[in-house]
Amino acid sequence: MKVKSSVLLITIGFLVMLAACSGGNEAEQSAPEPNDQPAEQQGAAEENDEAATEPLGTMKVGLVCGGMTPLLAQIGINDGSFAAEGLEVEEICFSSGADAVQALVGGSIDANLGSYEHVLRFADNELDVKTYGQLYNGASYSLVVKEDAPFQDISELAGETIAVTRAGSLSDTALRKGFEGTDIDPDRDVEIIGSGSGATMLAAIENNQVAGGMVSEPTVSQMVATGDYRVLYDPDFDYAGIVVMSMADWVDEHSREMETFLKVMLDIYERSVEDPASVVEVMQGNFPEVPPDVLQMAIEAQLSKVPDGLRVTEAGAENVVETAIELGVIEQPVSYEEAVDLSYLP
Repeated sequence: MKVKSSVLLITIGFLVMLAACSGGNEAEQSAPEPNDQPAEQQGAAEENDEAATEPLGTMKVGLVCGGMTPLLAQIGINDGSFAAEGLEVEEICFSSGADAVQALVGGSIDANLGSYEHVLRFADNELDVKTYGQLYNGASYSLVVKEDAPFQDISELAGETIAVTRAGSLSDTALRKGFEGTDIDPDRDVEIIGSGSGATMLAAIENNQVAGGMVSEPTVSQMVATGDYRVLYDPDFDYAGIVVMSMADWVDEHSREMETFLKVMLDIYERSVEDPASVVEVMQGNFPEVPPDVLQMAIEAQLSKVPDGLRVTEAGAENVVETAIELGVIEQPVSYEEAVDLSYLP
């Protein structure tokens, strides 16, 4: 009996020691629970989660309606691409770029899709408006003449009258730049008049009041499709045309909205350039009078002018600066760094 008792005691003691060792190993090997994280790490993680799930607000975007240069934004509004990413984009139409930029400074809109020249004017007046992306690289206007016009090149227009939308506008700037490298002085050798756009421009050309006029899409494609008109001059120089501009302090406070706005437009471009026909129905409501095949031509022309990554090039920006100084739009050069911030692009 004593032997059996001793064996039993030894066995119990061994089991107790084994259990103690096993419990210690489990304590050493078990992973910490989430609540075991330091308070600072928990707080940062919670803040990041809240920021990622917090809904985006409404972004009021101004543009001159009736044209196609803000095509990517128009597609996103029409097909719900912005809304699908949680961003409500409210389109605010203006009759001129000047009205739109006044609304931007006044706080009536959050961003404007317009000419880079406006950003230069703001910088010249020490207002902190910057460019955050570019939708159109070029002047967005082409010189259209009648099919039977005797001219084959812009250098042959000496002594003629040519229509632009208005003096000092982007159409005027593009036309004048086209005469560079020719023997024509636009202030002396031709007469440049403002005739508005759309129907008034078309009437001026049709009635031979002007030799040609600076026209934008989709009107260019409409006119050419009739067989009665042709493009004499299509500006192909690197030129910061239609850009996304906003007050810097608004973007500082709404960085996610701006990032989403730009990302969605870049996504739209990448899928639209692969299949332009898919965009026709989306845009038909904006241009109900344009036949689908002509509208597709205009869309393809617009997409061909979208810069890589929606990025403003330094050369394109510098071309606008030089022209703006020549025309007296600004007095001093504005640096690329002062006017452009591409950090919100994908």
